[in-house]
Amino acid sequence: MLSPIISSSSLQLVKEGLSKLKQRFDGARDEPYVVESRQFKALYFDSESTQSLMDVQAPLRLVVSYTETMMGFLMFHSNPKSIAMIGLGGGSLAKYCHHHLPNTSILVLENNPKVIALKDQFHVPDNGPRFRVLEADGAEYFRNTEEQFDVLLIDGYNKFGQAAQLCSEDFYASCLACLNPGGVMVINFSGKAGLNQAYQERIDRIFGRSSVLVMEYDRMNQILFVSNSDLLSVSSADLYKRAAILDESHEIHLPRTVQNFLTQRKVDHFQERSP
Repeated sequence: MLSPIISSSSLQLVKEGLSKLKQRFDGARDEPYVVESRQFKALYFDSESTQSLMDVQAPLRLVVSYTETMMGFLMFHSNPKSIAMIGLGGGSLAKYCHHHLPNTSILVLENNPKVIALKDQFHVPDNGPRFRVLEADGAEYFRNTEEQFDVLLIDGYNKFGQAAQLCSEDFYASCLACLNPGGVMVINFSGKAGLNQAYQERIDRIFGRSSVLVMEYDRMNQILFVSNSDLLSVSSADLYKRAAILDESHEIHLPRTVQNFLTQRKVDHFQERSP
């Protein structure tokens, strides 16, 4: 049975409740910290932004809708051989992929050792043959590595939006070089929509293909999908068929993601053809 997604209004109430709990920590130290209620555990970097949210009774469940949308890469790679992620946070995506994609090698790049030090509190798996969390600057790692991946998940931001080193032309070119043929990259943009549009245009220019930028219902996040092939052009009927199949093993509301994806793809296509 599909777990109910938290509505934007309910999620806001959760965040407000946790915010009251964390007030005693604000300004006490310049480092990430954890606040826990009976139902949820949250990771904070500062007094304004919630970096991660975990259901303490179901640690693997994706609580926040944007993380479910990012898992939409399954529509194009249902069983990838390799995934690289930038940004650990509370490990929501990392945990989910590790559990539900047992044949996938997963690399997580996190530049803050204090975040990594908290990973046990969020049930992030230990490093092993197919799962690694490395302390590294993701942009620098991609720039210097010869590794290639089927899927890239970019989820590194702060209260001002996308981290500067993760939205440059050099970074996007490095991402393109790190993708296997037929690969897909998914980025969580959390910031001003105008800047996100500029980043999208930059990505489209570097990849030489049109990306799809999906607005979340809470309008706090925009999720960008881009590929180095024609993966994103799959027909609507095929996407819905894939969602139905994947829905049997993934409780992440894929039909909702498909609908949002197709709506935005249609809008983008119309704008491209308009005089």
